[in-house]
Amino acid sequence: MKTDKITRDKIDRSRRNFLKTLSLTGAGIALGGVPAIVQSQKKDIAIGCVVSLTGFMSLDGETMKEGLELAIEDLNAKGGLLGRQVTALYRDDETSPPIAIRRFNELVKTQGIVMHSGIVHGGVAAAILQANKTLGDSGVVCFQTVQTPTMKTPQTMDPLLFFSGISQESMGSTAGEYAVKNLGKKGFLIYPDYVLGWTQRDSLKPMVEANGGELVGMIAVPQTTNDFQPFLTQILAKQPDWVANIFPGMMNVNFVRQAHSMGLKNKMKIVSTLVNIEEINAIGPEAAKDVIIVCDYFWNLPNEKNKMFVERFMKKFGNERRPSMRHFEQHVAVTMWANAVQKAGTLDPKTVASAMLNMKYDYGKGESYTRTTGDHTFVTPIIVARGKGPNEMKDKFDTQEILQINTAEKYYYSPKELGW
Repeated sequence: MKTDKITRDKIDRSRRNFLKTLSLTGAGIALGGVPAIVQSQKKDIAIGCVVSLTGFMSLDGETMKEGLELAIEDLNAKGGLLGRQVTALYRDDETSPPIAIRRFNELVKTQGIVMHSGIVHGGVAAAILQANKTLGDSGVVCFQTVQTPTMKTPQTMDPLLFFSGISQESMGSTAGEYAVKNLGKKGFLIYPDYVLGWTQRDSLKPMVEANGGELVGMIAVPQTTNDFQPFLTQILAKQPDWVANIFPGMMNVNFVRQAHSMGLKNKMKIVSTLVNIEEINAIGPEAAKDVIIVCDYFWNLPNEKNKMFVERFMKKFGNERRPSMRHFEQHVAVTMWANAVQKAGTLDPKTVASAMLNMKYDYGKGESYTRTTGDHTFVTPIIVARGKGPNEMKDKFDTQEILQINTAEKYYYSPKELGW
């Protein structure tokens, strides 16, 4: 009997230790007697964001991170997705394609992300998209903010790639049409000498000519240009009715401010594309006054859905800020993807990608949709605005007036033009 009792005690002790080990490793019995394997099925859905969190593009990267966080909070507040909460995993790409690829692969293979949205730098974007294609059936749905035609040809397009922002050629064609119809027949174009500038150049020029205008000059400048005075002198000599510049970030800021200081604005109108609220604030109201702005998003779009988005943004980040284009585009990416997941009833990337085609969206700009053709062009309204001068502004946020919102697909390359 004594031997039997000792044996039973050993068995009971062994069972307790075994169950304790299983509980600690998440493989056995969890709280409330629910098997942990069942609980693991309810774990958070992970989406990834490889983005520049350090270095010269970190401000843009942090803005994109904030937009993603806001979208996830909104999604989880409504109950999450497929009965589960959503979380984001961030990695710093250090603005380096090799580092970005390594960290993207780690998110997919080790962390199990099912969607990726982020990327600021063009070289990093291309590297991650190629890495995703290389993964084949293990690839995830990837969102890119900006669309360029080179991404969307039959040779380069990833079937799992989608867009949450505007297409570059639509900005160029919108700028060209508006300028000729409203500012005069003679224009001048200055642009950065790389793919962004080439894309808008190649859509702006035909639109100018189609509307009876002409470009009396074009200048391509290195993307590292800070001093525009020599180029501004050349532009003044041609005496155009307007000059269009296709410069991102601080290039745009420097160009407009230097044009203002040289008195160019007294002789012609300025049309700027790619302008975001950060650039307008950096330019300042004196120099930005009456500059025509072609862009993806501005916080003061006059509709209820956008007002709700702005209010939600200020509730999270405070009344002393307004959402930028990057905030909006990241919010759009998460919401588009979540709608497709709900429609498909699964997280499987290929099934979700199919569900995303031709869905109609309105997140505050008007109806938008992803074409069903292989290019996946995201057709979304394009905004034309005017910079306000200091005497017009009601407060420091009242920096631009919305002039028109273009919704026609004619501003985008057709599938046939892209090679489909």
